[in-house]
Amino acid sequence: MNTILVSSHRRSGTHFLIDSLRRNIDSAEFPNHYSLPADFNIGSLFSKQEKVYAIFNKLIDSPTPVIIKSHLLPEECNIQTPRDKYEVLIKEIFDNSRKLYIYREGQPVLISLYKFLKPACSFSEFIREENDHIVKEIRRYQDFDANRVRYWSHHIRQWQLEASVKHVSFSDLLTHFPETMEAVLNDLGFDLPATLEKPGIPKNLFLHGIQKKLYSLGLGALPENSSVRPNKGSKTIDPQYFSELKDEAYYQNQKGELQVD
Repeated sequence: MNTILVSSHRRSGTHFLIDSLRRNIDSAEFPNHYSLPADFNIGSLFSKQEKVYAIFNKLIDSPTPVIIKSHLLPEECNIQTPRDKYEVLIKEIFDNSRKLYIYREGQPVLISLYKFLKPACSFSEFIREENDHIVKEIRRYQDFDANRVRYWSHHIRQWQLEASVKHVSFSDLLTHFPETMEAVLNDLGFDLPATLEKPGIPKNLFLHGIQKKLYSLGLGALPENSSVRPNKGSKTIDPQYFSELKDEAYYQNQKGELQVD
């Protein structure tokens, strides 16, 4: 199994890292398929659909590096007692893949997630909502699901405990790209290219959307950027968010002692 599992909390720069791997590892592929419920995300296997299982089995058997995406907690993919072939495959992918975890400071993560989901509530209400990203086949609601800030903090903390995982800072990847990617490739055991290439942000979002759709149907190549971030990777905090002292205080209180660069 020649797979690279790229994990993260949602909106933490997952596709930035995936696209960086695609550009700098020879023949590396981030597959897509019109029959998948989402992109090549390990969580798709929890749909327990035979066609999804068959697609994963076929694609991960490639001799060239295959990149798999995940937003799961370690316990949701490192399943201790798999109950069916879908969970067995998830466990096998976790055990046998090279593993990366990209993390990002919580305020831009939550702002980006709010813009991405476009909920009907205010941002202040949004960060206080219970976490809705739970694999119910594996675990039940827990204290860290009480709100989105606490879940983000827990997500990073749990992945920090995984010794077999290379941790990548979104900030470092963005501002110190050559040094960060060199360290990633060395850790994964891949040769360095003559020149490390940083993926760009699509200039025409409409055209980019068409390219992604055609790729998902098998009618074109995956664009250089496999996703579009609401803030386009910017580190700047929009002043309309966390502008109220109560929201900033709530964030600091709920994230605990976690420090993220």
